[in-house]
Amino acid sequence: MCGAVSFKLNNISERELERYYNDEALGRLKRAGRADIHYWQEQPVLPILTRQGIQLKLWGNKDKSLKVPVTGWARSESVNAGKWEWLNPVKVVIAIDRGAEKKVWFNTPQGIEGIMIRNGQQELVYILTREASPAYLLNTHHNREPIGLIKFT
Repeated sequence: MCGAVSFKLNNISERELERYYNDEALGRLKRAGRADIHYWQEQPVLPILTRQGIQLKLWGNKDKSLKVPVTGWARSESVNAGKWEWLNPVKVVIAIDRGAEKKVWFNTPQGIEGIMIRNGQQELVYILTREASPAYLLNTHHNREPIGLIKFT
């Protein structure tokens, strides 16, 4: 799958970053010039390409009390079969340049695909996955991979 992502901050507005990060965390991110986000963090976000620019959205759902899937990923097969239709998913581009699975980092020069759903006032994004290619399986030892151009260095 893709348990971590990394993206540059240069195309994300200060106001957008302030929605999710306090001053201390924002300072660390600015010094690094990028964010490394792991799904297992308390409130992970993904950068989504929109008409208004890049916006940060919550990565999936970890709250079992919500009536939406408790995960950060969506199998493309289940989305294509209509199993997510009741959530009115919208396909999105997740604007990352790197992803990781099992501590193996790979490049995603064109980002990866996801779906966004609305839960009340919240918008949640799930990474779309497919069966892993032989190269992905060999490098990460995981049988699912994010949809997008993936390059191992």
